[in-house]
Amino acid sequence: MAKPSREYLLSLRADGWTVNEMAIQYDVNERTIRKWLTKLPDLPRMPRIDLDVPITIEGKTVTITADWHIPLHSEEWINRMMKTSMEHDSEVLLVAGDWFNFDSLSSYDPKQNSAGLELELETGRAMMEAMLQIFPEVVYLWGNHDARLHRSLGYKIRFDNAMRTVFGELGSDALSRIQFSSLDHCWIQTPRGTWYVCHPQAYSSVPLATGRKMAPIHPSKHIITAHSHHCAVGYAPDGVSVVAEAGGLFDATKTAYLQRATTFPRWQNGYGILEDDGSFHLHSAGWD
Repeated sequence: MAKPSREYLLSLRADGWTVNEMAIQYDVNERTIRKWLTKLPDLPRMPRIDLDVPITIEGKTVTITADWHIPLHSEEWINRMMKTSMEHDSEVLLVAGDWFNFDSLSSYDPKQNSAGLELELETGRAMMEAMLQIFPEVVYLWGNHDARLHRSLGYKIRFDNAMRTVFGELGSDALSRIQFSSLDHCWIQTPRGTWYVCHPQAYSSVPLATGRKMAPIHPSKHIITAHSHHCAVGYAPDGVSVVAEAGGLFDATKTAYLQRATTFPRWQNGYGILEDDGSFHLHSAGWD
């Protein structure tokens, strides 16, 4: 006998049928009848949750930079980077985290003598204004130093919106040319393969160690990491994919805690140029 509808069973109950009588009628046990009679409750509607989507750059020459740590930046290396970018007709400046130092918002001691939120913000905005005179487009990823501002705001707004507010004084035209990401990574698609550029929170004093550990997570992808302040290039364990560390545009001589006794490896300046055909060039003090 076919299973009756719940509405029909309810009508039988209204006519005085017992669960036992219905079980006998349909040759099932009482537990089955109770299941047929039970209506699942309406679940509360959940709000739409939109997860951040990584920015993807495709078909453009990209200048890959990280760890500017403004106002503790290096004018010399920024000028080198701009000159090289113009020679390669770079269309995108990728800031892979830590544009700002935000030492004034740090919980660490010592504070820089030059630290002050107004100085940091003013210098960072002026630097961005200068970059927009060279690059048609800027992509700005999450960095742990930039996130100090996000944390100081109690995480009440998204990271990308916090950064958009910081640079709001530059005007709507400037903001339309900057893509901010709340994520610490982006993708660059090239004819020679896909590149994963990131600012991981993981740190290793061994150059390329972090990128090589990430390589199995992103098989057949080239990986460029920031955050370590190393500048190096090599291969992933597969011997095919490229792994690199982008160096930085900081000035280590301006960084107070490096003047103390430290076990940190020596920081290295550098930046990369990823051509639209997939050719990668890493520039540092040791090579161009």
